[in-house]
Amino acid sequence: MNMKYSILAAAVLLFAVSCKKEDKPTPATVATFDFVVNGSPTQGNYDFFSFATGAKVAATDSNSTKWDFAMRFETFIINSNASGPGNAGVQIVNTPFDNVTAAPETGYKYDTTVSQKAIKGSDWYVYAGRSFSPIAGKTFVFRTATNKFAKLEVISADALDASGNILSPTSPVRPASIKYKIRFAYQPGGKRDF
Repeated sequence: MNMKYSILAAAVLLFAVSCKKEDKPTPATVATFDFVVNGSPTQGNYDFFSFATGAKVAATDSNSTKWDFAMRFETFIINSNASGPGNAGVQIVNTPFDNVTAAPETGYKYDTTVSQKAIKGSDWYVYAGRSFSPIAGKTFVFRTATNKFAKLEVISADALDASGNILSPTSPVRPASIKYKIRFAYQPGGKRDF
């Protein structure tokens, strides 16, 4: 009789522990990255980024799901629909990065055509001269190309000359590249919690 109760108690304990592990979300990976992109608003390649690796992706992988978004100057493209083979989507929420604790279930946008992008520059920054100023309290929430979730904030943006020096806001020189300092959180487990 005691053996039956011991086996039953062990089974209940094992079930409780396994449920507890399953319910606990995988922690989101949080990192910052200096994302240097092409400074031309209309010419040249986009620079591609993957939340899963937290790094740039080679342009040769642009027709894959290895990237989630790409940038050129201040223009974003999203890896889905008109811009790529993935299932990425994005929305900008008016909530500071640290206060975004979960990705919304719905409301994600994508690039519908080459000229109709999901993200418009006026949604997230102010541009004056050669200076970009990200609007405080704006957080990008992404569904990635492979159906995971990430959040991103643009901390700063600097226009750089061909030697990598920061251009002053009054410089007559067109930027060769833009250096964005971004902070992001990536949820590798597929959950929406950050």
